[in-house]
Amino acid sequence: MNFYQEVKIKTSTFDNIVKNFHDIRLVQFLTYLQPIKIIHWGGIENNKIAFFKLWFLGWRNFKVTHTNYKKKSNQLSFIDKGIELPLGLKSWSHKHTIKKNQSDVLIIDSLNIKHSNKLFGYILYPILIFPIIIRIFLYKIYFKK
Repeated sequence: MNFYQEVKIKTSTFDNIVKNFHDIRLVQFLTYLQPIKIIHWGGIENNKIAFFKLWFLGWRNFKVTHTNYKKKSNQLSFIDKGIELPLGLKSWSHKHTIKKNQSDVLIIDSLNIKHSNKLFGYILYPILIFPIIIRIFLYKIYFKK
């Protein structure tokens, strides 16, 4: 199952947004009111690990490694690749792209997930993408300050 969204940020610069993606405070803000605990966050560069615990009928481990880190003068991208996944997930690949446009910056989230049980995967899908969907608002709030 795939999910894709673009969020336009007009209140911040490309360099500032890139700097903030390297800072754990952005992750803390994005997860603040969600049933997620940050156990370890090593950064977004290649081979850095992020380890979370998700609450869904009990605390579940969710661990990703960051891969394909690419930074250019007008674009940054990296992928969260699942290495320890909860609830029967077989794979998790979340590509983050920050792209400088003429008058704004685009933050793009592209997600591909697979579940061992197709039916249960469809049931979980809205729960799993909800934290990404709300970034439409959260990115704009965070980068307004």
